[in-house]
Amino acid sequence: MTLRVLIVEDEMLLALDLEDILVEAGYHVVGNAVDMHQAIATCEKLGDRIDIAIMDVHLARGTNGVETAKILRQRWNIPSLFVSGNIDDKMQALALEWRPAGFVGKPFSQREVLKALASVSAAAA
Repeated sequence: MTLRVLIVEDEMLLALDLEDILVEAGYHVVGNAVDMHQAIATCEKLGDRIDIAIMDVHLARGTNGVETAKILRQRWNIPSLFVSGNIDDKMQALALEWRPAGFVGKPFSQREVLKALASVSAAAA
């Protein structure tokens, strides 16, 4: 099964880098969002066609990735893989309530991101 991924990242170069990594590895990127509002709007259109969100912690317009992950999990049961430079014990404790797919620190490597997604793919198969 090819995972359908929503990228929620406010740094455009990082979002494009993630998209390139995912597409090259055979994943389907359904969209990009820079903040919680765009992520929710995308899920309102495509929620049943999104398998996972790659989520930064600090998003544009003062929105928060943990709060966004909570809404995506509650409304559409979409898990989040946190890819962020702001992963600390407090953030992880808050995020764990929403059953994330994992945590990858920035700067990230292609291998780390693909390994985390492979475990999600295996669980979905």
